[in-house]
Amino acid sequence: MKSSISVLVADDQLFMRESLRAMLEKTAFVKKIYEAENGQKAMELMAENAVDVALLDIRMPVVDGFEVIEYVHKLKLSTRIIALTAFDEEAMILNLMRMGISGILFKKTTHMQEIYTAIITVLEGKHFYNEKVSIVLHSKPDGIHHPPRIKLTAREFEIIVLLCHGNGTKDIAEKLFLSEYTIEDYRKEIIKKTNTKNTYELIHYALSNGIVTL
Repeated sequence: MKSSISVLVADDQLFMRESLRAMLEKTAFVKKIYEAENGQKAMELMAENAVDVALLDIRMPVVDGFEVIEYVHKLKLSTRIIALTAFDEEAMILNLMRMGISGILFKKTTHMQEIYTAIITVLEGKHFYNEKVSIVLHSKPDGIHHPPRIKLTAREFEIIVLLCHGNGTKDIAEKLFLSEYTIEDYRKEIIKKTNTKNTYELIHYALSNGIVTL
């Protein structure tokens, strides 16, 4: 591993960026820290600078984390991506692993030691799996080899997972702090993308095509 590295912190929440920066500044081998408040800025920074590790929030405005991951692969950048997500559903974990990232950290439970270990691990060319991710991969050994047939945004993915878990429009709106009208707009767009006719068909499509696993 290099004696000094650069890290990109990409998250739309200022508090999260500042917290991660404060943690990283205490780490001797992190010499340069970049910050991005959305996916577009993250892509620009990685295109202009040699970033060794990106701590990447999945749900961001303008361009979400999924698109940033695709961008890194398209440009064949050497940046190791560690996804940051508040969504620890099995389906999200599998979807992220299918995209070829190096590690996953859950916002609700991660801490300095875990972040430090994750960075060291991915820089050694390995994947960082915490206990939650390891359990999912062990229970679904073939799960990462069957990518979904459609492209969903991070927000659409969250909504389709919640629908598959039996949540209605009102429940989803409360969980994601959005209006019911906004959730309905997302639901209609997902139905259009999946070429289904209603929520029942959408759920069946998601489950049968491996987009969501229960």
